[in-house]
Amino acid sequence: MRAAATSSVGQIPLQNSFKSAVARAPVAFGLIVASGIVFLLFWELGLVELVHLLNFVPFEETPFGRSYGEPGQDFWRFVTPTLLHFGWMHIVFNSLWVWEFGRRIESRLGSINLFGLYVAAAIFSNSVQYFVTGGSIFGGMSGVVYAFLGFIWAGNMVRPRWIEPLPPAIFGFMLAWLIIGMVGALEILGVGAIANGAHLGGLIIGVILGGVFGQLSKLARH
Repeated sequence: MRAAATSSVGQIPLQNSFKSAVARAPVAFGLIVASGIVFLLFWELGLVELVHLLNFVPFEETPFGRSYGEPGQDFWRFVTPTLLHFGWMHIVFNSLWVWEFGRRIESRLGSINLFGLYVAAAIFSNSVQYFVTGGSIFGGMSGVVYAFLGFIWAGNMVRPRWIEPLPPAIFGFMLAWLIIGMVGALEILGVGAIANGAHLGGLIIGVILGGVFGQLSKLARH
């Protein structure tokens, strides 16, 4: 019985390209991997304990309904909701944007600064979402994604082309998505609950930090 032979020659450039991309943006890639692992454990394997562990505030089910604790009891909860995703579309799109935006920032500022931006964006966007909704279950990288978006836009406004710019169509789409979500159209269409507070909070902190870092970079140049 003859077996069809395959050559690996054509695969080598693709493999090298992937390795090179990951090497240039390990933090952006790591955020995607971490989110993917949490998603598979929770969404596919049913480890709901992860939601209890990673949600912004602790909660428990009681005979009278769900009871939520207060923020600040566990320091990691300010960041870890970003690792929770509630559906394949949710994690696929967030991962796409984390990579597209994150790699641009990481290639300019380095891995340590991108990780710091991630932590700051997670804390701020999650806190805004809690301020808007109070005790609830929410998650996703969307707030961080909007922070990355705002960072790139503001940084390039201060110092043009400081960071690899985004295609105008993508920037316009993300802003339109934010507005549509905030007016409640997505929930009416059955997309589900949207963490609009996290989106807006992420965009705000991203614009602020992008403007500050862009200005510092501009001053350092001179």
